[in-house]
Amino acid sequence: MPAKWEIFYVQSCRHTKPNPKDKFVLIAYTDPSPYGFLINSKVNRYFENRPYLLCCEAEIIALEHEFLKYNSYVDCTAAFPFNNGELVNSRGFLSAAGQAEVIKAVELCPVLERIHKKRILN
Repeated sequence: MPAKWEIFYVQSCRHTKPNPKDKFVLIAYTDPSPYGFLINSKVNRYFENRPYLLCCEAEIIALEHEFLKYNSYVDCTAAFPFNNGELVNSRGFLSAAGQAEVIKAVELCPVLERIHKKRILN
């Protein structure tokens, strides 16, 4: 059973566009079912062109996570549903500093749906 703040490696993630690709996923909450944020290796150009969305990106530091090769970014603009069959390759848990960054991004993000904010922050 996945846990909040757990990071999984998901092969051929169905939530990436335009095509499925391998992604790290941060579980943001598990009740009533697992929802997660996608982790990117850099800030998406879409966000760079929309400065009001930059607050939705939470930087996580590679030195705090042995599975990361470089600092990465949790995209907190949308939480996606995952089933347990997709969440089989756990890589560990987000550091306390990383959790604080994600919480800050969730609080500030103007486009994350309220239901997700409530479930993450409670």
